[in-house]
Parts: sequence; C-alpha cells; structure tokens
Amino acid sequence: MRDYRRYYFSKKEYVLFAIQALGIVSLVSYLFYHSLLAMVLVIPFYPVFLRMKAQVLLQKQKSMLQEQFKEAICALATALGAGYSIENAWKEARKEVEKLFGEHALIVQELNHMLAHLEMNVSLEELLSDFALRSGLEDVGSFCQVFLFAKRSGGDFIGIIHATANRISRKVDLQREIITDLAARRLESRVMNMVPMFMLLYLNLTSPGYFDLLYGNLSGVIIMSLCLLFYLLAYVWSERMLQNITNVW
Repeated sequence: MRDYRRYYFSKKEYVLFAIQALGIVSLVSYLFYHSLLAMVLVIPFYPVFLRMKAQVLLQKQKSMLQEQFKEAICALATALGAGYSIENAWKEARKEVEKLFGEHALIVQELNHMLAHLEMNVSLEELLSDFALRSGLEDVGSFCQVFLFAKRSGGDFIGIIHATANRISRKVDLQREIITDLAARRLESRVMNMVPMFMLLYLNLTSPGYFDLLYGNLSGVIIMSLCLLFYLLAYVWSERMLQNITNVW
C-alpha cells in the first residue's frame, strides 16, 4: 500500500509540471536576461520545482487523508454504538466513507485493504499499526494506539472509541478553520511575490529599451542575476513561513 509520507507523481503530473516549469523558466529568461541561452542554464530548476510541488501536494494529500480518516472513525464509533462487532463496524465505516468520498478515495482504499487482509486472518493490530506508520499522521497513530489498548483491556470499549473519535473530530475541524484562514494569507503572499515579475513585464512591454543597459553585457547579467537571487530567496522565505505555520497545527 501507499506510503503517505512521500508523494508519487503520476505520468500526467510529470508532463503538466514540465510544461509549467518550462513556462516559468521562459518568463524568467526573457525578463531577466533576454536570452534563450539562459533557458538552458536554468534547466536544473526542474528538479527543484518538482520538490517544491511534491511538498505542496504531500501536504494536501495528508490533509485529505486526515479529513477522510476523521469521517471513518466517526462512522466506526456509530457502528460500534449500534451493536456491530469490531470487524463489521469497520465494514460499515467503509460503506459510509465510500458514500461521502467515492470508491477511489484514499481511506476507502485503505479500508478495502484492511478488510481483505482480515479475511486472510491477518490481525487487526498488525493492519492498524501498519497504516499508522505509513500515514505519517499523529492523529492516526494516536487513534490506533487507543483502539488497540481498548480492545485488549476491555472495559468501556465503545465509550473510549467514541471519546477518541470526538476528540480527533474536533481537532481536525479546528485545523480546517485555521487552514482556511491561512489561505487568504497565502494568496496575499503569492500576489506580492508576483508583483516584481509583473513590473518587469509591464516595463518591457510598454517601454522597450528601458532596461537595455542590463541586457547583453557582463555587468548587466551580474546585476540581474543578483536581483533574481534575492527574489528567489524572498519567495522561498515567504513560502517557508506559511508552511511552518501550517505544520504547527
């Protein structure tokens, strides 16, 4: 099964991101150097671009899995409260999340994998522990530990699962609200990051020759390269600040 601690690009994504990277490199080459040679020199940017995309998509994948997992454990708690056995409760949970997210959803695939292996006499403890490890999510690991402890110790098993499901549900809902608030800040940051590029493009289109002193000579290349370096550092810094705030929650 998938390791959610890493992101795996599809062939379609490789092609799409290659087109995006080519467009960005072409724009940078035109605005900062007015040279096609610069496009060749910036080709190493593509692996860096893929790593940046992987980080963003990995975060989205984890958020999606966390949201789907929250719905799954809420459905599990409901099924247990209705009197289903543990194995049948997981089956009911799979049916509910399939209605919500579709048969190709991440959590549906995980539950299908779990139920199939339960029929092959693989222990539930082993399957949950494996999922907790691959998910890379703290909430999944915490729930699996509580679930296995409650199952082994007996006692108010249903009450423990309900309490844990409610706690995780509240936490995920709070995280969703925070991420929604951060989305506005992220949009502002992206707009601010694009302002220098728009200014260069505007001046190049409306005032041809305005930057001629900076193109086609060594001193101009050095100056524009330094400007590009500072711009990239500012962009990376702003992205990391937003990412660090997201990771805290």
